[in-house]
Amino acid sequence: MPRIDKEKIAVGVRLILEGIGVPLDDPNFAETPQRVADFYEELLSSKLTEEDYKYFSKYGDLVVVSGVRAHGLCPHHLLPVEYSVDIAYIPRDNVVGISKLVRVVLEEVKFPKLQEKFTEDLAKKVADLVGSDDVLVIVRGRHYCMVMRGVKKDATVITTAARGRFKTPELRLEVIRVIELSGQLPQARV
Repeated sequence: MPRIDKEKIAVGVRLILEGIGVPLDDPNFAETPQRVADFYEELLSSKLTEEDYKYFSKYGDLVVVSGVRAHGLCPHHLLPVEYSVDIAYIPRDNVVGISKLVRVVLEEVKFPKLQEKFTEDLAKKVADLVGSDDVLVIVRGRHYCMVMRGVKKDATVITTAARGRFKTPELRLEVIRVIELSGQLPQARV
């Protein structure tokens, strides 16, 4: 993961503000370059350690984590992308804590990349983490580069990465049914 250079980001934001005619002595914009630099550091920096990826007991059937929300940046316009990620895997030996799958999503979204690459990279990371080639990742993305510019339309982009036994249509359909069921269950209040 590249190091975030907040000073360079702040300089770049100052140049953008000047380029669009914003007076930098306006108190509403005085701290904007630093705020944007802080935001990019938060969005794109990872603070996870090996301790965050502990393994748990043996289990040999389907594990599905559905609806993981994450935010990234598109590589073409550096505009936000809202993701909803579903992950399924069949453990070989041990299962990982469910939060570890969420952590992998949050780790992998930390660099601007195409949704297709994000999906592929995530599937590889999950397979490495869980020690199984039987992995399915489904990513739904709402791209603000489409919403705010260009075609100016809201649409959902769906990408998948199937590995191992998930290449068979029957198992993929079972996961999709489980994901659909998860949307019908009562949601926990936070």
